[in-house]
Amino acid sequence: MIVATVALTTGVAIAYVATADPVYEAETDVIIFPAPVSDQNLINLPLIRASSDPTRDVETASRLITNAEVAAQVKSDLDSPLSTEELLADVTAEPVAQSNIVTVTAQASTPEQAQALANGFARAAIEERTRALHEYIDDTLPGIQAQLDENPDPSLQAAVAQLRVLRESDDPTMRVQTPASLPTSPVSPRKKLSIIAGLLAGLILGVIAAFALQILDPRLRREEQLRRLYRLPILARIPRESGRHASSPLNPRGLSPAAAEAYRTLRGTLAASTRRSPDRQSTAILVTGSSPAEGKTTTAISLATALAASGQKVILIEADLRRPSISRTLGVRANHGVVSALLESTAIEDALITTDAYGPKLGMLLADHEGGWITELFALPSARQLIDEARSLADYVIIDSPPLTDVIDALPLASYVDDVLLVVRLNRTRLPKLARLGELLAENGIRPVGFAVVGTPRPTRSDYHYYDTTGNGREQGGGRRLFRRPTTKTS
Repeated sequence: MIVATVALTTGVAIAYVATADPVYEAETDVIIFPAPVSDQNLINLPLIRASSDPTRDVETASRLITNAEVAAQVKSDLDSPLSTEELLADVTAEPVAQSNIVTVTAQASTPEQAQALANGFARAAIEERTRALHEYIDDTLPGIQAQLDENPDPSLQAAVAQLRVLRESDDPTMRVQTPASLPTSPVSPRKKLSIIAGLLAGLILGVIAAFALQILDPRLRREEQLRRLYRLPILARIPRESGRHASSPLNPRGLSPAAAEAYRTLRGTLAASTRRSPDRQSTAILVTGSSPAEGKTTTAISLATALAASGQKVILIEADLRRPSISRTLGVRANHGVVSALLESTAIEDALITTDAYGPKLGMLLADHEGGWITELFALPSARQLIDEARSLADYVIIDSPPLTDVIDALPLASYVDDVLLVVRLNRTRLPKLARLGELLAENGIRPVGFAVVGTPRPTRSDYHYYDTTGNGREQGGGRRLFRRPTTKTS
């Protein structure tokens, strides 16, 4: 998530840098000399007057520079095709802190336009203020001159002289101090800064998105999550099968060579990890998970066939009576099965079936009824007796259990077996449900033997030579039939 977000934002930044029009910026400094309040002759003139707050005087001058009248004058002087509103959008006038200077900043698509715009606004503002001052003097000077002719007062003479001097000069309170120079490089886009900003933005957004994804979609994404949350080993990694529907169990004969090898690995790691009781010659393993469609039934079938192929006597018991699927997956049909053995006193030897496809060493006790009240059968004492009888007939008893967090039917079986194998699927198993399954097993004193992780990345092409592609890597098992009265119907 983080890498993808960083790549996306960096790509956007690069595209922006490559396609954005360059923007040049020029600055003109205008110095302000507010008229003193003590000069009575200047009181009524349209000049910037000094106040008790010098900062306010400079702010007033800033607003006088960027107004509609000044923009109209600039449009006329530069013969600009832009409207006065567009010109005002490209120009700012900001006071320089703790000074009497206003900086006029203009932006344009070329250096020449930016320079002309900054100087044009500063010059037009002074001209606009000067024009207003001259108009005021032209209106008031004749009246003062008439008063002076009637009464030659020295103060009137000084006022007339001062007004005549102001009439011949520009506004004394505003002057260009530093004209704008020609920009040498654009201020936007800044290539390095934009790309670095894209990288940082992607990193920040990626981290936020990763945490949000973890909260909103708390699925198992990496094996490290299992190692961090549970002190259980990963016994096998089963690669994902392309083109297969995740909710349907897979027939072992249709597995890829890599998947078949992974189940042989599971066979070996389980043999080394199982806790067989000293007084027992067989091992019972319950295969379960936290949710449906995680590969639980496929793992149970494939583990059972792998054990049988190695010469072990194996009984596969279908304990998922709500959604039985082994018969359909293997193409077999059971006239007698789990329910018959539990309720009808059918001998387990008579209920087991074998197939030519998987040899006589794999016996299957399948679901002969589905749903309803029969899902509670595993709470009966006869369920333990069923497993004990299966132990006496085989080296391994593999039980395909429903997900215990969704249904509690097969939980009693977890206490009857030697080990519990948890099946999880990358990008599908939800960590909260897996945590609830762990709590459920811990409350009943059950510690799983480990995880089988389904959906790991497929091996690279260079790894294919390790697998027997001529027969999906299947081992051949043989020997006499080990279960009395077998049924041998195949699809």
